[in-house]
Amino acid sequence: MTVSITFEPSGISGVVAQGTYLIDAARRMGAPLGTGCTAGKGECPACLISVKSGAEVLSPRSLVEENQLGDEQFDQSLRLACQVKLENQGDVVVMVATRPEARPSATDSVADLQKKFGSLPLSKKIATLMQFEAITASETFDAALEKPLALGSKAFDSIMNRARAARAQGEAKKS
Repeated sequence: MTVSITFEPSGISGVVAQGTYLIDAARRMGAPLGTGCTAGKGECPACLISVKSGAEVLSPRSLVEENQLGDEQFDQSLRLACQVKLENQGDVVVMVATRPEARPSATDSVADLQKKFGSLPLSKKIATLMQFEAITASETFDAALEKPLALGSKAFDSIMNRARAARAQGEAKKS
């Protein structure tokens, strides 16, 4: 069984297998969602989405989502893509969302970060830089792996669409 999914505002759409997590579907299709997500732990709002249609296709809200999103966003259609499983056959449209919170400006946080880093002893600075380098290398490796998967997914979608069109054409000839 398959699920048809569309990511807005990018318009990227495709078909994935039932039982796929939404974050995995987004990554396979190359949708800009979940950069920096902690991959299913639900510790960050990086993969926050708003369900526009097809909520009945999705898994029920998890305890992790309830804790992360809180009661004020419970009635809204906000979900964490790393926690949402495509459980039923159907069509889903989701919008990449941002959490409605006041955040400090980028210049303030950069200045704070520079100040904290400047006050560290040399050994801590080196250790911190090595951690940043490891994170960057890991993200680069992940991105390099995801691009061929997204291309393969698009090719698979194209083949499936051609097969459906041929099947529909064959049924029309029989009628």
